[in-house]
Amino acid sequence: MKFLIATWGNPSNWDETTYVFDGREIKSKTSLKILQEDIEPDKTIIIGLNTLAENGESYKEVKTNAEEKIREYADEYGLSNYEILIAPGVGKFPNGVFRGNALDYYYYIIAKISLKLLETEKLSIHLDLTHGINYSTILTYKAIKEIIDVFSIFKEVRFRAYNADPSSPKIANKLSINRIEDIIPIATPFAEKLGQERPLEPIDLSSEERENLFKNKLRSIREVRKSEISSFIGALYNGLPLALFRFYPERDKLKEIISDVLDTYEKCVEVKRGEKMEVVRKVRFGRDFKVYVFAYVIAALLNNLGLISSRKSEVALDEIENLKENLFKFDERFEVRIDKDIYDIKKRLKEKETEGWVIYKKLLGEAVGEPDKRNFPAHSGFEKNIIEVKNEKRKLFLRYCEDKIETIADFCQGGLK
Repeated sequence: MKFLIATWGNPSNWDETTYVFDGREIKSKTSLKILQEDIEPDKTIIIGLNTLAENGESYKEVKTNAEEKIREYADEYGLSNYEILIAPGVGKFPNGVFRGNALDYYYYIIAKISLKLLETEKLSIHLDLTHGINYSTILTYKAIKEIIDVFSIFKEVRFRAYNADPSSPKIANKLSINRIEDIIPIATPFAEKLGQERPLEPIDLSSEERENLFKNKLRSIREVRKSEISSFIGALYNGLPLALFRFYPERDKLKEIISDVLDTYEKCVEVKRGEKMEVVRKVRFGRDFKVYVFAYVIAALLNNLGLISSRKSEVALDEIENLKENLFKFDERFEVRIDKDIYDIKKRLKEKETEGWVIYKKLLGEAVGEPDKRNFPAHSGFEKNIIEVKNEKRKLFLRYCEDKIETIADFCQGGLK
């Protein structure tokens, strides 16, 4: 599926010019027109800013006003099959003052774009940065690159970025649209864990508002174990197949957290009417919000591929082999290491029938000791002191020792920031 994503500033300031791309040229006030015609995307997403709004009594009305302004120009320019995403901006303009944290734009784009890309098998992302303003272009590029690096683990992705020549009407009456990037992204696991910063942090809230925010509106966050979310992320990052099953999160709960955070964020925007409209965000997105988003994305993509759909403590070795062949092929180091560890387990346990679960090391006739943090990632998480095995009718099953699960969770997070 082809997505054409474009950042827009204020289209009322754009002049008509001749855009040139791939041997064709058209007159337009936006580069998006010729790109739409040439690329023929399945979906076009215009990312605009709430700072375009000129009126509104509530934040919902502010967003609607900004969207209507962009839609008016998009229709005038002859664009079709597009949707508009209004993101939070900052700055002082003739139409109003917009206060908040500039990075809110980045976190908002990561959440919204990630969710839109989940249901496609193949992805072709085209990013037009011609019309963005200062922070919006760089933060959009940064967000999209992080998203596609993770998506590339699970599916085929192609990424292209565009930018037109600088506009100099008195010198040149034609602007070429340049491909500034054309790549197949390198599949890269997400490498951050949940920390001390909450997904929403107060900027200007009273004590009562803070209590209401974190005890009532974001109650869903208290219903997940933060350490296990981080361990799930670390299991992919470190190539630990059994841990991916054991720490697989509740997808619906993560989706609820993302929805609650976005909804609460917008409810904490105050619109003041005076000589000038003032839009004040009383909270900001915290770094942990991005972690919840990517945890959900990874879980959803594993489910979409039919690899893991729910948490499993007891896993057949066949399922781990399937995960190795269909997931961990994105990194040859993981694939080779997991393959070797599976081979060793099969070889050592081939003739060892068990009555129930036995610690792997004990079954090998060795003394059970404390788990070794170095050996854990070196052997794909199959550390002999903390996994239990069962050979039932010549079918091998593995699980972690539950009394060591906190230690295992800590080991999984190795290398995460």
